Amino acid sequence: MRHPRMGAGYTIRSPSWPFLPDRTSMTRQPQSADIEELPLGRTSKSLPEQVADRLMQSIQTGVLQPGERLKEETLSDRFAVSRTTVREAISTLERRGVIERVPRFGARVRDIRADEIEEIFCIRAQLLGLAARRVAEHGDDEILAQLRQQVERLRQLADKPSTSPASYAKVSIETQQLLIQAVGWKQLGTMYEGLSNQMLWKTSVRGKSLSFQSQQRRRESVGDWQRLLEAVCTRDAAAAEESAKLLLGASYRAVRGQLAS
Repeated sequence: MRHPRMGAGYTIRSPSWPFLPDRTSMTRQPQSADIEELPLGRTSKSLPEQVADRLMQSIQTGVLQPGERLKEETLSDRFAVSRTTVREAISTLERRGVIERVPRFGARVRDIRADEIEEIFCIRAQLLGLAARRVAEHGDDEILAQLRQQVERLRQLADKPSTSPASYAKVSIETQQLLIQAVGWKQLGTMYEGLSNQMLWKTSVRGKSLSFQSQQRRRESVGDWQRLLEAVCTRDAAAAEESAKLLLGASYRAVRGQLAS
C-alpha cells in the first residue's frame, strides 16, 4: 500500500469531544475440556509464559468468565506444573490487566469497567479523527479508491439481514486500519492497534462485536462511514476528522447500551 504524501508544518488541532458520556459467579473452576490439553515445555517460552497463554486463550474464548476464580492448586494439577509456575503465570496476566487479586478470595478474571471502555473509545476517536484529517489533506487517489471499496463492502454487509456482527466488525476494523496506515506514521499505528488489542478490550468488547449486534446498528454505521468517505473525497479535512470521531462515538454508545442491557 502506498502511503499518502505528508505536508510540512501540520498542526494537530484540539478536537471537540463527540461522545455523550452519561454515567449510568466467582466460583466455577475450569473443567478438563475447558483448556486444551497439549504438552507444555516444547517451545522457546518459559513454563509460566505457556501457562499464561493457555489461561489467556480460555479467557478470550469465554471458557473463563469475568469474576471467575483461579485456584493455584487446581491449575497446578491441570497443567502438571508447580504452584510456583502457576503463580508466576497469574502474575503475568495480572500485569496485563486481565486478572486481579482480591483480599481473602484470591485471583479472578477481571471485568472491564465502563470508564475504561469510555477511555479507550475516547482516545481511539481522537487518533482516527487525526488520521481522517491527514488522509483528506494528503491522501492520494489510490488510498481514496481503497476507502471507497471498503465502504461499499460495509454497505453490502449491512444490507444483508444474515450478516453476523463479527463479519461486519471485521471489515469495519479493516477500514479503520486503512485510514491509520495511510497516514504513514508508525507511532500512530502502534498506538491505535495497541488500544484495540488491549486484552480486556479485545475479549469483552471487540471480540464480541458489541458495536454491531443489530442490522439497524450496522446500517447506521454505514451511514457514518459514507459521511466520512464523502468528507475525505471532497478534501474537507475538518469534516473528515469530525465524522471519524462521531463514527466511534456511535460505536461507544452502542457498546454501552449492550453492556447495560
